[in-house]
Amino acid sequence: MRKLPLLMTMAIGMAFTGNAQQDLAKNNIDPSLLLKEAPATLLGQQQSTAFRSTKTAEDWKRLRRAGIVLTSVGIASVAGGITLIAVGDHQNGKGYWTTYDDTPGDDKIVMGVLGIAGGITALGGGITMWAIGNNRLRKYTNRMSFDVGGRSARLAYRF
Repeated sequence: MRKLPLLMTMAIGMAFTGNAQQDLAKNNIDPSLLLKEAPATLLGQQQSTAFRSTKTAEDWKRLRRAGIVLTSVGIASVAGGITLIAVGDHQNGKGYWTTYDDTPGDDKIVMGVLGIAGGITALGGGITMWAIGNNRLRKYTNRMSFDVGGRSARLAYRF
């Protein structure tokens, strides 16, 4: 009985996918246009350099902060998923060799697997955002330092 909504969702998804592929097949591109060189403004090369130059240190701090939060949420989701799987397996009582189709812990096991999958996805995105934000933020820190001591002076340049 639980398989019916899943099968209906899959059928609807396949119908939409089939229609999308038919729509793409109707579009014809002239082969002579493929051989011509596109202007740089169409490819967005000039806009991307202008966009990069407008980023400030605060933007990279925000990216790093969002990466830290997303990584933390991912860790919590993985931990919660592992806990749900353990509780669901304990509620089933017979372990993996149960012969019943519907046991009380099955829903928790499914939610645990989804929590782990979402947590791993959040970890991947969060770590990436954290690393990029931290790397770009280093470019805005003081690169040159000048320290004066009692008998010496030191000039340091970090690159």
